[in-house]
Amino acid sequence: MSGSKNSVQAFIQILESQSNLISTLDWDELQQLSTNLPDDDDEEIAERIENWLKTESRSQIFQAYKQNLKSLSSSSPINLNVGLGIGGTKSPTPPHQPSPSSKELIENAIKRNSPLSDNTKTNQKP
Repeated sequence: MSGSKNSVQAFIQILESQSNLISTLDWDELQQLSTNLPDDDDEEIAERIENWLKTESRSQIFQAYKQNLKSLSSSSPINLNVGLGIGGTKSPTPPHQPSPSSKELIENAIKRNSPLSDNTKTNQKP
């Protein structure tokens, strides 16, 4: 996995498992950030994520991100003969189908984990 892909994955891990580190204001900013990400430039996406994380108010999130990134970077490489990814995971994408872009992965992780989207769901009437 490239360094940019690792960066995106490390950030998604925070969104999914450490979302409590992210304030409501930061969730708002993340939703805006995700809509402005390029569709097919993983390096640019990784750079924008890191720039967003580098503010002093997000130092705790940035530390968690760096830890996740270190963990991903030191993981064993993917064994193409077995068809499994890091940690023995399989790709959720069916064979011969395009993988979702990094932008899509981030947008989906934000939607799944943002308390703002939870509020929207609970306030809607059936």
